[in-house]
Amino acid sequence: MWNGQMMQVKAAIFDIGATLVTGPPVAPNKVIAKYMEGVTAAEIGSVIMTTDLRSPDRVCKALEDKFGCLSKEAAVEIHELWRSQATAAQALDGAAQTVLALKSIGLKIGLLSDIWNPYYASVERALPEVVDTADAIVLSCRSGSRKPSLDNFEFIVEQLGIEPSESVMIGDTYTHDIEPALKLGMRAVWVLARPDRESESIIRILNGECPAPTATVSNISETPTIQLFNYLTF
Repeated sequence: MWNGQMMQVKAAIFDIGATLVTGPPVAPNKVIAKYMEGVTAAEIGSVIMTTDLRSPDRVCKALEDKFGCLSKEAAVEIHELWRSQATAAQALDGAAQTVLALKSIGLKIGLLSDIWNPYYASVERALPEVVDTADAIVLSCRSGSRKPSLDNFEFIVEQLGIEPSESVMIGDTYTHDIEPALKLGMRAVWVLARPDRESESIIRILNGECPAPTATVSNISETPTIQLFNYLTF
């Protein structure tokens, strides 16, 4: 489904998790929260997802500095979680082909993700050709900012050397990928692969409470075929 007027598109910006790769069903901050009494998953996420922590020992130190001494059980779990996350990402069918197809028609490619270092390392292993072809990569663990804040959206279009209106955000989550992109003036393709998790946003859109995406697809492989990209010739 395509919705909107044709415009000059110079870049495609992809979310990573559940858009290009699949991984563990439970987020790392939620796993760690089970072992840290009195600390919420959101509070843990605010540390591990926005700090450039390059080892499990540094994760433990950052969490101790913020929330107090970790139990031995928590430290062991963090080390194990780091190891498992470093190999957890698996490329979704058609993900690499989609990115490379849009690159081949002349678009710049961006990657924009809320992610921590070990999982990004597994993304690099799962999709090396995508990482190599990207013209700009903005990760929350290195920028210090997370979606749906507009900071990283603004940063990546700046890195790509384009205006927001010349870019298309492609992601699976309405509130974190699509809505902020539209607010900034970007176009947005919603990869609605998990509609059960997006039911609240679907209802809000149908009720006219928030803007519809520029286009919607059921899986990443459909993205290059939508009218938004079909008119481009280089």
